[in-house]
Amino acid sequence: MPVIWGIVLAAGLGRRIGGPKALLSLDGRTFLERAVRAFTEAGLEVVVVVNPVVDAAVPKGALSARLVVNPDPDQQNGMFGSVRLGVCEALKLGARGALLLPVDLPLVTSEDVRAVVTRLNAGAAVVVATHAGRRGHPIGISRAVMDEVVTDPSTTTLRDIVRKDPARVVEVPVSVGAITGVNTKEDLDRASNRTFR
Repeated sequence: MPVIWGIVLAAGLGRRIGGPKALLSLDGRTFLERAVRAFTEAGLEVVVVVNPVVDAAVPKGALSARLVVNPDPDQQNGMFGSVRLGVCEALKLGARGALLLPVDLPLVTSEDVRAVVTRLNAGAAVVVATHAGRRGHPIGISRAVMDEVVTDPSTTTLRDIVRKDPARVVEVPVSVGAITGVNTKEDLDRASNRTFR
């Protein structure tokens, strides 16, 4: 069976919400802890791409994950620079596939992760988590697509990966966590209310 790694994209500076989203807390855990836990509970090894602020804030050895620092996420092609860093690290570690999860989706569950992994293991090139017909995260990519991420200069966003060849994309229905992104304090309040339902 292929070795699939989880990649948490946690290098954003979170300017709209007042600081890195990775360090926001929900139900007693940071967003970063929640993302890593969703992956590890699903049996995946994890790479986390962080910015220097997050790297300094996370105690060494506190996470069951490998941290990779994106030194300047604003200048490194935004989020996709972090995608490339994470994919490169996972490839070095022998990954045959990967799940990409932005850290600002704190309600993604291990069950959501398993659903995407199942379709990736079944041979899909790209797997997109959906809820109520809306596409979200995590996004699963095969080894061949990981190679594209690293080598194809025309690919500059996660959307490019998904739209490049619609025939290779498989959608899998998961929980509302896949589409519950947190960008503002109001979003955080809404996410918090869902956590306790």
